[in-house]
Amino acid sequence: MHELGIMTDVLDTALRVCEENNGKKVTKITLKVGLMSGIIPSYVQSFFDVISKDTKASGAKLEIISDPAVFICRKCGNTTVYDALGPEYVCKDCGSPALRMSSGYGFQIVNVGII
Repeated sequence: MHELGIMTDVLDTALRVCEENNGKKVTKITLKVGLMSGIIPSYVQSFFDVISKDTKASGAKLEIISDPAVFICRKCGNTTVYDALGPEYVCKDCGSPALRMSSGYGFQIVNVGII
């Protein structure tokens, strides 16, 4: 349920962007969510709708861009990309489980749309 705290920070940032740019309303927020971030995309809009009520961001839509998990194999050096969570992660070239994640664990506000 850490999504609630994260979305509170997103709301604060969106409201600050709106205020700094003399906006009247936040209309859309684009988020980039890493597959391995632990954030459940289906929860974020619900949490955001509740906490943004009676603010300039009330009714704003969230667009979520999924960031796949990218791993570098420690054995063969090749890159493996996963677009979905799985029970295990192995190199798609050599089958080794010795992987280092290079991306897919982050969370970023990409854009705040205001009018």
